[in-house]
Amino acid sequence: MIRRLVAAFAVVLGILAFEAGPARADGPSTAAAQWICVGAAVPAGHVITMLNPNGGCSGNGTMYVEPVRNGMWTCLGSPLPEPYVITMLNANGCGGMGRYIELPRNGMWTCLGSPLPAQYVITMLNANGCGGMGRYIELPRDGMWTCLGSPIPSPYVIVRLNANGCGGMGRYIEAARSDMWICWGSTLPAGFVVTRSDRNGCGGGGADYIVRA
Repeated sequence: MIRRLVAAFAVVLGILAFEAGPARADGPSTAAAQWICVGAAVPAGHVITMLNPNGGCSGNGTMYVEPVRNGMWTCLGSPLPEPYVITMLNANGCGGMGRYIELPRNGMWTCLGSPLPAQYVITMLNANGCGGMGRYIELPRDGMWTCLGSPIPSPYVIVRLNANGCGGMGRYIEAARSDMWICWGSTLPAGFVVTRSDRNGCGGGGADYIVRA
């Protein structure tokens, strides 16, 4: 019995490799909710919601997989299909750390370790938040502060820095336009060219002057 539990736990640890990044479904899956052997491939568009170390499969245990949906608890080690994010953690949950997942929306807190959905930026951090560092995400807009480490989706550029800002270096972003200074570190949007630079610009971090090509 002890050997079975140890083996099942080892296999569960093996599926933590899924934590390296979100799973991307190739297309909608028609597979229904079902029990499958621990270590078996999880169908595309599905997540693990229960584990049973005594559930058969030659003593290796089983896991229950369901089609992903907005607002559900999943097990630690479950794949996380795009574009879902983690919004709550439960240390007593499935696999030792249950994860509540939702579809992203403009203006929401996500947990440390949650993927950042495409086109979103981080605008606030909370050291006491979910997982030890909650991150507040929003859709970018012209004229907003973002945190250090936040992606800057095109066509937005960094125009100001604040050493006391979010994450140790707040970055103010605006939509790129002709005849503007942008901070070094900004990605040059398509259709623009740099005509001159100032190493003392942008608070001493350097800046480029851009115009439409």
